Amino acid sequence: MSLATLFVLCRLVHFAAVMLMFGISLFTALLSPQRLSPILCRDVRPLLLAGTWIAGLSAVALLAIQAGQMGDGWEDAWRLEVWWAVLGTTFGEVWRWHLGLSLLAILSLLLPERPRAQALALCSALLLVSLAFIGHAAMHEGTLGALHRANHAVHLLAAGYWFGSLAPLLVCLRYLQPPQWRSDAITTLIRFSRWGHLAVAAVIVTGIVNSLIILGGWPLNLGSPYQRLLLIKTALVALMVMVALANRYAVVPAMSRVPALAQRGVVLACWLEVGLGMAVLLLVSLFATYAPV
Repeated sequence: MSLATLFVLCRLVHFAAVMLMFGISLFTALLSPQRLSPILCRDVRPLLLAGTWIAGLSAVALLAIQAGQMGDGWEDAWRLEVWWAVLGTTFGEVWRWHLGLSLLAILSLLLPERPRAQALALCSALLLVSLAFIGHAAMHEGTLGALHRANHAVHLLAAGYWFGSLAPLLVCLRYLQPPQWRSDAITTLIRFSRWGHLAVAAVIVTGIVNSLIILGGWPLNLGSPYQRLLLIKTALVALMVMVALANRYAVVPAMSRVPALAQRGVVLACWLEVGLGMAVLLLVSLFATYAPV
């Protein structure tokens, strides 16, 4: 496998893991009622542990891959002196903070449940924000550059909430059936939906702004590989929005009439969004290997 291919795959894994950390920690710390939160924390703990460790290890792996790409290939990917050279670049200045935050996130796993979720929510939020300072978001300087990075940070946080909360949402759906948990589960789902509307709107608006800043205008040039990938990504996000709207306004209201069937529909919609979300993240990872022309 080439370093370029490994970079795309590692970037995909890293984005997905950080967003999973963000979504799970927000879901358990802020969305679920105090009575249900410890139960959800227990159920999603293996996912949270995996996401946190994978985020940390993939951050180190991305540094090694960058070293190999900056140097002479696989041999330089494991040379610490090349790592130090990479950490002295513009990318490295951001990645030093990123690695430090990844370490803090791993150390946060040692905390008790409630402060652990809060600490991981903060660490994963800062990890997502730091990703807005590398790649195409860092292509401009001055006021435009600051606006671009701020906009991209909001884009990543909103996308992290939307995609990262799907896993704990699937776990929460199991508590709609037991009578003692049904009320708390419904409260959690209502809170998720309320903030989900805002997150989806933010993803759309900031995504449009990002595209306009990067491309410098409209319409798309379909002769550009980057812009073709952007068009496919836009179509996938639109499909995710359609699935979310159908889920919220067609399937969820049916729970009062056919609860078992509607719940299966919600689960199916969530898994469909997980698949679409991973496809979007794969395209985002590919974007980094193309010039935005």
